[in-house]
Amino acid sequence: MEHSIDFWELLKQGKVTVTHLNTDYEFKSFNCGNTDLNDFLFADSKIYLKYLRYTTTLLETENRIIAYYSLANDLLKISDRQDFADEMEGCRDKIEFDFWERFLNQKMYPAAKIGRLAVDKDFQDQGIGTFLIRSLVQSFIRKNKTGCQFITVDAINDNTQRTIKFYENNGFKYLTMNDVNRESRQMYKSLLEYI
Repeated sequence: MEHSIDFWELLKQGKVTVTHLNTDYEFKSFNCGNTDLNDFLFADSKIYLKYLRYTTTLLETENRIIAYYSLANDLLKISDRQDFADEMEGCRDKIEFDFWERFLNQKMYPAAKIGRLAVDKDFQDQGIGTFLIRSLVQSFIRKNKTGCQFITVDAINDNTQRTIKFYENNGFKYLTMNDVNRESRQMYKSLLEYI
């Protein structure tokens, strides 16, 4: 697909910056095509920041927001231990033997929740969402300030399945099959496979 604005070219030219939202920030143009995600950015993100619920990070140029994501602390609660152990088997060789049993017997795991992640319509389908997920993973691996073993998300479960497929393609797994017909699906991604 041909894009009128090439993100990767802007990035090469040094015209893309990462900005951590603060209460004085003056919003620039942004429209991802989803009213709820647009409204969160413009109406709620500063309030959530003020009351310590979410932090929001923006990817932007001089005159517009390209993408944003909001993060909060979370706990991954596992109900089906055997299924979880099977899913985590791929990380077993990265976890010391003495810690493996303790790890599997935890009832809850420290996590960070992606509360929102959106890309402006003019920049969609260029790999920016995947770029943001990879950047988040690397950030947690390199600067693990609070202890975080997983990234979680409640992915929009609409008839297009676009969001669900995006997270699947980025290595997220389903936490449960009980939410198949709900508005969102609980998903998680292990950070342990990157250590």
